[in-house]
Formats: sequence, structure tokens, C-alpha cells
Amino acid sequence: MRSPYTVLGVSSTAKSGDIKSAYRQLAKIWHPDQNPDNPQAGNRFAEIAHAYKLLIDPDLRLRFDNGHIDAMGRRQKPPVREKTANPFRAFKEAMATAPSGSRPGAANQSSDALDEATFEDMVVHIFGDAAAKKTREQAAESRDQNGQRTKTDAPGMDEDPLTTLDTLFKKWKSRHRPKTGLPPTLHQIEISLEAAFAGHEQEIVFGDTETVTYDVPAGTIDGAEIVVPSPNPQMHGDAIVTVRHQEHTRLRSSGSDLHGDHPIELAEAVLGGSFVYDGIDGPLRIDVPEWSGSDTVLQIKDKGLPTIFGKRGTLHVHLRVMLPEKPDPHLKDLMRSSKKAWYL
Repeated sequence: MRSPYTVLGVSSTAKSGDIKSAYRQLAKIWHPDQNPDNPQAGNRFAEIAHAYKLLIDPDLRLRFDNGHIDAMGRRQKPPVREKTANPFRAFKEAMATAPSGSRPGAANQSSDALDEATFEDMVVHIFGDAAAKKTREQAAESRDQNGQRTKTDAPGMDEDPLTTLDTLFKKWKSRHRPKTGLPPTLHQIEISLEAAFAGHEQEIVFGDTETVTYDVPAGTIDGAEIVVPSPNPQMHGDAIVTVRHQEHTRLRSSGSDLHGDHPIELAEAVLGGSFVYDGIDGPLRIDVPEWSGSDTVLQIKDKGLPTIFGKRGTLHVHLRVMLPEKPDPHLKDLMRSSKKAWYL
């Protein structure tokens, strides 16, 4: 998820008044009621509201600025490093399983030479030969007359070595992920219709310790399957997650369409009228045609769930004709007189 500062378009030093002003302006622009034809408005509005909630709270904002929580408000777990950790160890262990012809150097190389060679090989894997050549040239040029290294724009040369190597090695592993024949694991989650409409982030645990965050896209229908790649294919297979919609108080889903019931009085069923219905992204006014019975279904286009084609499904409102809670003498007299007229 994007930084809340980026979402609201404010700087990291912005005051609470600036944050409130930015939120109000963006909320007016992206409120779903102002964008009935934009399926992304609901998701964007939810992102703006979440960013505002995080930054307007001084405690949450301080924890985010200090890296204790991420943009979703989840606690960050900083990696634990040993003071004597060798930053090349993980890559050398991976390279040890490669064919001998693919590893630079010979058995009598010094440890420093091997570290330098494997670093260069890692740069080649990730950035290509041109970047590796540039790294060598700029590394040589970056030494001053006293042999000390000066600033350079070669990849990873001016950043913290441990952080840079961790980033490079993660990219290297993602591009050289070994294929596995391990079977996938099956999972099932339940999400609300609001989450299905706006999109949702979920976590899944592989084994006992490896947690992976994955996206449930906006418009995910009931019964859809999401494949979550394994973070360690040698130990675990991929995860296949089946998404189910939770029972909603007003709505039911059918693919990208939504269905709901609405009671109307007998007079409204006969004479017609209108009512305000609470849809998935806010209230909307619906007209009732004259002579609408309990089998009448009013269809409102583009008020269902988002679809993969950038549109939205249809909202189906099923009318239910209801009698008054208390007996109405005038209505009873009307029915009696009408019944007599039918038999004359």
C-alpha cells in the first residue's frame, strides 16, 4: 500500500490542519456518490480515509514515521542481524549449488576475492553485464589518492551494505526461483461485501513462520480462487485461497450482481412512488412504477460489484408489498366495496 503522505499529497512535516484540509478536498472529489460511473472511486475513497485515520492520530503517525507500523497500520518486524554477519553468506550458499562453470574463481582464491566475485556475479544476474562493468569502473574511479572510497553512483555502493545486499539477493532469488512439484494447499476465507467491493488485503501463513500478504482485488466474486505463490517453493507448495462472501444484512451477491429486498406499502405499490435504498457504495433514490406487485424486481445498472472489464454489475431490488402494522378500517372498507363491485 502507498504511503499515507503520498495518498493525501502532503509532506511528512505537514501539520494536522494541512492533513485535514487535504483529506476534505480529496474526499469531496473521490466520494462514490460523486463518481457513480467510476468503479475505482470506492477503493480510492477508502484509501484516502485510511491514510487520514493514520496521520491524524499523533500516536499512529509517530509509530509510522519511526517504522514501527506500515501504511496498513500493521506492526513492522525489523530483521534481526548478528553483529558479525557476513553479508555475502546467503548468496555464496546459493551459488554453492550452481554448476562449477557458473561460479567465478578457483579453489585457491582468498575469501575477499570470492566475496568480490560473487557480488559482481549477483550484479550481473540482476542488472546485466553492462551494470557489472559500470560497477567495476566506478569502483576503481571512486578511490582517491589515499586509496579511500569516495561517493559513486554504482549500484549499491553508497548505501548500507547489509541493506543493499539483502535487496539484491531477494531480487536474485525471485528471478532464479527453483521449480517445485510440491502440491498446493487449499484455504478458504470469508470477507464482507464491502471488502469485496473495495478490495482487501489478507495474510496467509506458510508452515509456522512465513507470513505472506496478498491482495483480494476489488470485485472478487463469491467462490473465486486466488493463487498465492509460495515464499519457499522447496519447503511449501503454493496456496489456493477460495473467497466466500459473508452474509450481509441487506444484500446478496450473485456473480458481480447484487440483490436486496425492499418493503413498500400497498398504496405505493398501486400508485407508484420512490424510496431511498442503501446500496453497497451509498444511498440512492429508486422510483417505483405504478401497479408494482411483490414479484416486481427493479434493476439499477452499474450499482453492483466491479468487474474485470472496468464496469459494474447490476443491483436488483426485489419489492415486497406489506400491509400496515395495524388494521386500517378505511382500507378494509375499500376492499369490501371493491369486492362487491366485482360481483355485480
